[in-house]
Amino acid sequence: MHATQNTVAEQVTTPARTLRDAALYLSRHGWTQGAYYDATSGSFTPPACTVGAVGMVCYGGPVDAPAQMFDAPEFADFEAALTYLDWYLACRFSNGQYHDGLDNAYDFNDAKGQTADAVIAVLNAAADAWDRTNGGAA
Repeated sequence: MHATQNTVAEQVTTPARTLRDAALYLSRHGWTQGAYYDATSGSFTPPACTVGAVGMVCYGGPVDAPAQMFDAPEFADFEAALTYLDWYLACRFSNGQYHDGLDNAYDFNDAKGQTADAVIAVLNAAADAWDRTNGGAA
C-alpha cells in the first residue's frame, strides 16, 4: 500500500443496522403474518414477517427456515439481531404495556390485530435502543 492511500475500515454489521434494514425491507416489500414469507407473491422479495425480514437482510433472499441456517456465515448476524430484538420485546412489552406474552419476535409479529406500521416502528425503536446502549452506530 502506498503511504498516501487511505485504508478502508472493515464494515461492521450491528444488530441495529440489521433491524433498521429489516424495517426498511418491510416498508418497501410488505409485511405478512403466519409464515416467514408470502409464498403467493411470486417475487424474489416477497412480503415477510419480522423474522423473515431479518432473514432477507442477512441471507440476501428467502430461505426456508432463517433461524435454522446454523452453517451459513450470515447466521451470526441473524442470531445477534433476533436475540437483541427478543430481549428488547421482553423488556418493553412483557410488563403489560403492550400485549402480555408478546415477548419474542414470532409472537409479536403474529399477534391478532398487529400491523405493519407497529412492527416497523418496533424494529426501528429496538435499533435505536441498541445504538444508545452500545455507543451509537458502528
